[in-house]
Amino acid sequence: MTKNPRKNTPPYKIFLFSGSKEQKLRSVCSLGGIEYKLSVGDDYSQAQAILNKEEHHLVVIDLDDYKKSYEFFEWVIEVKPDINIIGITDTNPLDVVVNATRAGIQSIFNTSSNLYPLQKRITTFYESWRQNRDRDEFLEKQKQKYGFSNIIGQSPQMRQIFDLIERIMRRKWATVLIRGETGTGKELIARSIHYSTCTPEQPFVEINCSALPESLLESELFGYEKGAFTDAKTTKAGLFELAHNGTLFLDEIGEITPKVQIKLLKALEEKTIRRLGGVRDIKISTRIISATNRNLQDAIKSGQFRNDLFYRLNVLYIDVPPLRERGDDVLLLARYFLKQFAEEYDSPLQAIEPEAEQLLKQYPWPGNVRELRHTIERISLLSDGITVTRKELENTIDSETPLILSEKKEKNYLHIEIPPEGVSLEDAEKVIIKQILKKTGWNKRRTCRILKISRPRLDRKIQKFNLNSDSL
Repeated sequence: MTKNPRKNTPPYKIFLFSGSKEQKLRSVCSLGGIEYKLSVGDDYSQAQAILNKEEHHLVVIDLDDYKKSYEFFEWVIEVKPDINIIGITDTNPLDVVVNATRAGIQSIFNTSSNLYPLQKRITTFYESWRQNRDRDEFLEKQKQKYGFSNIIGQSPQMRQIFDLIERIMRRKWATVLIRGETGTGKELIARSIHYSTCTPEQPFVEINCSALPESLLESELFGYEKGAFTDAKTTKAGLFELAHNGTLFLDEIGEITPKVQIKLLKALEEKTIRRLGGVRDIKISTRIISATNRNLQDAIKSGQFRNDLFYRLNVLYIDVPPLRERGDDVLLLARYFLKQFAEEYDSPLQAIEPEAEQLLKQYPWPGNVRELRHTIERISLLSDGITVTRKELENTIDSETPLILSEKKEKNYLHIEIPPEGVSLEDAEKVIIKQILKKTGWNKRRTCRILKISRPRLDRKIQKFNLNSDSL
């Protein structure tokens, strides 16, 4: 057996039905750089016992004793029809080759001189098996990483979500809309739904709808034909096609333009898409999971989002609560991240002191789970102690956000004075955005986190109100 560098991964298993060609086959496999385990037998009953006891990926049959090998071949075809079979012969008599071909052995090689064709064929079989193995291992890792059991939470809100996800898992192709503030874990839930229900052949494809302008988003989703526009040098399949028989995750769905909304609605209703510049409809079988941090019903009232598209997306609905409303879940998550980063960075941190835990529960976490994760990661990198202190936590939070902590657990911690003559909603919005930009030093990422809006939306507001760093 060759050395297998992959721990706990079984090698490529080959069975040779021959009494004289073992060394020759070992040479062929070694030259091909194959990680393999070779079993050998030249007796019909012995060969049956070996193949019944252990799964093999390739059977090589010595055809020089054709009568005995033919009987064994017929048994393999009947009992293990999916296994690859190769015939080898040193004598290469025409009648043996013809009879073996008629019997169903498609790959027959003369091993009396040139072994390269045999090596090439075995290597082809091996590479195909290895790719499938790697794909299956990747899927298993994704399931372990994003599996339903890895979503952490014991609060009543999260228990309701777990119950809903379990029901969704029984409705494999149901369309799902996930709503929640930025950083609450919407993508994790989407991946959990996918990897809990899909096979390796079913892809998970994602796109952030707010990150691309309308024309580019349209071409990414639906693809385009060669010549559809100036830079369309070749035909390109869209994400709907790439996600065929799998899941397409549309993040920030609330940011798409009316034009894209119309095309998306057509795809959902008719189960077909048409590439840009195309003349034919392409059938699709894709589950749609979308996510947004906006209230789409408010967007419908303001005319920014289509009512009919909303109901198509909102077949099943998951509302992910912000971290500040999840009670002791913040402590469970903090301990989980602490353990994760202790292993990743070889950090000595092992626990969180009670005063720090109190602060974890008091802080409103505007960036939600994502902010908590980043905070614990930063402390894990910088701390030399074995316990996270309140001071370390305060310093880390203060360095990342301009918010002032309050010892009072108030639900509303924003105070606005309205002038006697009143103020328009637009003017109030302008003042709030201007003040937060000033407080963050024109840091758009932190501003978006505080306002709980996307970067493209903030940019549109800055342009609308004609704001710039000099005006602040």
